[in-house]
Amino acid sequence: MRSVSASNELLLSDTSVPDLFIIQYMQDLSKDAVGLYLWLLMNGMKEFSKEEADKFGLISPKDVEEALVSLVSALLISRRDDGTYVFEDIKKREVDTYIKNRSQNTDHLEGTALNSDEKARNVLADSINKTFYQGNMPYLFYRLIDNCLYDYAFDSAVVYSLFKEGRDRRIHLKVNPMYKMAEEWNAKGYKKPEDLEKYFRAKNDIEKMTAVMGRLSRRRMNGVDIDYINKWVGEYGATPDLAEYAFKVNEWRGNITFKHVDDKLKEWYAAGVSSIDAAQVYEAERKTENQNRDRKIRGKNGYFRTGDEAGIKIDLKEEPDKKPKKKEDPVEQDDILDLFGSDDEDD
Repeated sequence: MRSVSASNELLLSDTSVPDLFIIQYMQDLSKDAVGLYLWLLMNGMKEFSKEEADKFGLISPKDVEEALVSLVSALLISRRDDGTYVFEDIKKREVDTYIKNRSQNTDHLEGTALNSDEKARNVLADSINKTFYQGNMPYLFYRLIDNCLYDYAFDSAVVYSLFKEGRDRRIHLKVNPMYKMAEEWNAKGYKKPEDLEKYFRAKNDIEKMTAVMGRLSRRRMNGVDIDYINKWVGEYGATPDLAEYAFKVNEWRGNITFKHVDDKLKEWYAAGVSSIDAAQVYEAERKTENQNRDRKIRGKNGYFRTGDEAGIKIDLKEEPDKKPKKKEDPVEQDDILDLFGSDDEDD
């Protein structure tokens, strides 16, 4: 273990960190797990115990335990039966996996077919490397290209579009999100350029709908809002115009939420409404139906009936008669004067 405690010692050494760790693993780890991993590498510890990790004093013992669990889950270290930990050789594991996959993918190819296939693959990989990675594409993305070509049977143009989409989303430097997007495209059948037309059309609708809903709601869209918009485009096939109309038919509510818009679009989707013209006809017919239903409470001649006419009887409790108070006779002026003595009498 390398000592770094001397106060008069200049720390000018370097620590070698595999690029594979930075590209594939680091982005999915917590800051505590990354810090502990780097500190262990700096001290040249190939095997260690939890107690030794605690002595670094970087984080609390509880956080050290959680960081070790994360590193074990990420297959960066392994735990022995005696409770100690050892580093995994991630570079050797990556090379072994690549060789195994390549041998399985090329066993059926022979002679010129292999050469022709490899040339096309190399041209594609070189183009992606120069366009999106400035000539420094990490090795894992070469493997992603091979997975797309040989495992998913993507057309070369689709593979190129995958990396372009990754750059547009700003995930082209992140291995796991790129692999996940490739899996999604494969699951949705985006293997040929013509298959991608549906994807890019939906992407364009999502971008426009996001702008429209932001303008109508007068606020910035958050993650929940984007999930709703993706649902409207992906599941209901709604267009930006249709979503805007669904918002406006809810204006009577005052405080409109995306749940209200979702309910309306879901209602239209169940009724087979897929355009704004059809939605307007649907809403007009629904308004007429509501008006006809309201008229059922009226009489045949179009006037409201009284309760008696409608056969409704209301029992009213009889209130006891309140007899008016008897008005008292006013006291005559002479009677009042008698109380104080009459002024008419002579002294």
